[in-house]
Amino acid sequence: MTPPRSTGSSTEQVSLFERVPENKKLGWSGIAAILSGVVSSLTKLMGGGIVAFYAGCTLGLGAALIMFVLSIVLTNLVGRIAYREGLPSNVTSRLYVFGTKGSALDSIIWIFLLVGVLAIGTVQLGNAILYYLGWTDPVLRDALFVGISLCWILISLFGMKIIARFNLVFVALLFVALLFVAGSIAVAGDLGDAFTHGPLMPGVSPMEGFFYAVNYSIMTSGLMALFSSDFTRFARKESDVTVISVVGSVFAVLTYVFGALLAYYGFDVSFDYFLGLGYDAAGAANAAITNPGITFVLSLGLAGLIIICLSQLKVEASNSISSSNAISNLFDSLFGIQLPWPVAVVAVNVIGLAFIFGNILDQVNAFMSFGSILTMSWCFLLITDYYIVRGKLHIGSQGIVSLKYIEAVNWRGLITITVSTAVSTVLYANGVLPVPCALAAPLTIAIYVSLSLIMRKKVRENDRIMREREREDGLPAPDRP
Repeated sequence: MTPPRSTGSSTEQVSLFERVPENKKLGWSGIAAILSGVVSSLTKLMGGGIVAFYAGCTLGLGAALIMFVLSIVLTNLVGRIAYREGLPSNVTSRLYVFGTKGSALDSIIWIFLLVGVLAIGTVQLGNAILYYLGWTDPVLRDALFVGISLCWILISLFGMKIIARFNLVFVALLFVALLFVAGSIAVAGDLGDAFTHGPLMPGVSPMEGFFYAVNYSIMTSGLMALFSSDFTRFARKESDVTVISVVGSVFAVLTYVFGALLAYYGFDVSFDYFLGLGYDAAGAANAAITNPGITFVLSLGLAGLIIICLSQLKVEASNSISSSNAISNLFDSLFGIQLPWPVAVVAVNVIGLAFIFGNILDQVNAFMSFGSILTMSWCFLLITDYYIVRGKLHIGSQGIVSLKYIEAVNWRGLITITVSTAVSTVLYANGVLPVPCALAAPLTIAIYVSLSLIMRKKVRENDRIMREREREDGLPAPDRP
């Protein structure tokens, strides 16, 4: 795959369909800063508060540790594929999971999940600004959401190196502010209770809360592994991927811990605020937990507002980039149209605003549990095909040389993700399976390996034909056998 020409502009974007040129690569600290910045967001702080309120802080920490281990493993394995191919997971999944047109499925999953996260982050930040300014007019609120989305668009048009520098500074600022909140709890003498309290949701038993917390937490693992591939492909060395995965996972856990403390610290005041807006008790409690930005403003005033504005800037720029990659892959895989980068960025932010103004963010949140099964299954499919089927079993070859001759649909991948997701979801919905990913992951591996063994002659023949066509075009052999 021929690298693109590069003028070296700091704002020039690297095509997701071509390998990253050497002058656009980043050191591990820059990529780790981007990944750490994404997991240290208002949305993830909200996740920490939700986990603590459902499971209690002690069991919630247990769920976060499971997330930590799983995140390191998945981010490392998926990130190495992205590094070796120089391409993000949406594109590598054409060869290794779904086929060219089949990869439209992973793009749709990614668009819905990431744009949903983008929209939720926009609302959380907007609510914090509205609270600080005392605005209640719906027209001003909607105009603010549009203005915030315009900011995400503008910053997303800058290059990776500039965004990495933003993250290094703003991650530090955010955690200084979070340490201040933790210190305030300690001064009040409540730190012990904040770290040891049980479930705070009425009618939720400790084990019910724990299983909910595990499901909610490991959603981050699948998202982070797939998300990271948009950036680990910029790494200078393969060994950097391991360091990046560890650093990103550490910050994911820290954000959950501080999110739990923040929710505990500001719950009563936030609860009263939403009661005053006309919410009933249940709605006010839910809003207090799911709006950490308001708690920040309550805790730190203008300084808190400025910090979360800058913090969300780093997060949503990265979310815009990844979701723009997904929509670009969607149009290219289905229609052969390569969207100009600004068009892709504007498109995903318009979709995000549609989520907000269409009042479907509750449905997006509800989809996250189902979406976590999809993303985990996708992760394990990618890992299984690359490392086991093509690696150990030699059913097909590794290495993307050209996107031109990859098969249109890999039915093994589509059948696998459909069956594993459907079975896990049905069992989970009927209360049989408390943690659906505990079944989805091994089921994905078993189905895909079985189908690959059954179809190995056809798979190897198709792979031989693809490589032969690449040689006829004068392209080099893949780097790996």
